[in-house]
Amino acid sequence: MNAHTSFPASIFVAPLRQRQWADASPQVMLCRRVIDETHNVKTFVFSAASDRMFCFNAGQYVLLRLSIDGLEVTRPYSVASPPTRPLDLQITVKRTPGGLVSNWLHDNLRSGDEIRIEGPLGSFKLDGFASAKLLFLAGGSGITPLMSMVRMLTDRAFDLDLRLIYSVRSPRDIIFRSELDALAARFPNLGVTFLCSKGGPSGTGPSGRIDGSMLLRLVPDLAKRAVYTCGPEPYMTALRDGFDEVGVKPLAYYEESFGGYPSGVAPDDFAISSFVHFAKSGLEHRCAPGETLLDAARKCGVYVPTACQQGVCGTCRIAKLSGEVAMCDLGGLTSEEKSAGYILACCSRAQGTVSVDL
Repeated sequence: MNAHTSFPASIFVAPLRQRQWADASPQVMLCRRVIDETHNVKTFVFSAASDRMFCFNAGQYVLLRLSIDGLEVTRPYSVASPPTRPLDLQITVKRTPGGLVSNWLHDNLRSGDEIRIEGPLGSFKLDGFASAKLLFLAGGSGITPLMSMVRMLTDRAFDLDLRLIYSVRSPRDIIFRSELDALAARFPNLGVTFLCSKGGPSGTGPSGRIDGSMLLRLVPDLAKRAVYTCGPEPYMTALRDGFDEVGVKPLAYYEESFGGYPSGVAPDDFAISSFVHFAKSGLEHRCAPGETLLDAARKCGVYVPTACQQGVCGTCRIAKLSGEVAMCDLGGLTSEEKSAGYILACCSRAQGTVSVDL
């Protein structure tokens, strides 16, 4: 790699070493502030109740542990604040129709409330030998871990060459727009492009969906850049297809996916009659369309330990005895575990009749 600018390793870790949040065990956090970002997105600002500073890498996530209507739930959220500001921790949450946790947070969490947060977790972070040329590609709420990186790099005021292309449905869905516009005006080598699939008023930027030809048009030196990307699985698939389409391989490629159905599996594929047999419990359950094995286990009163419920952490690993599943694994299982017949209950859906060792 012929880099004309180097980044000291110190910019990729929290700068302060005193009274840090020392491990990933659950900690009590105090909500200090709630910020309305868009019509359906809020940022929640936390500080540690035990007077600790946060130590994490830009791009990592935390787990929120909540009790909602008597149900203990856990959800992962990327940290949007940078490690260069260690006294606060921010998560930015989009209200999801029917979403248990996102709706509860939007409707109930207020300044002064305490919740438990566990982390930091995740391996999506800037490489210690980052390229002098970076390209961040964000889709929807996938802007949050990348925003942590942008804030860290600009806080340090390094001579960076960074392009950010942020894809959203419409201009009203752009999160952090004012801040990104201000940063782009302040740092000449930071280029920000908002890409709206439904277009928008003059000045918003280009419209359309991301594909290979658009990537090359917006970033002609794509092959010389290290790419960091985050978004829902359909967006990630479109990006991979786009790179293949134009035959360009970036200098390096790192990605983080936000849930969704597994690649190549449409919601209609889950409409076939499916059953789960819990071998140890002697129970059988008919699955509703799209229902995960974790959902089925809970309905049957079969205990499965869980944490992120996004296919990332591997806590809900179970042994499949027979049958086929569609699994949206986002790194929670090793190739050896998959070969041994293990699956993740949180993101596996039965395809016909499946027997598991529970």
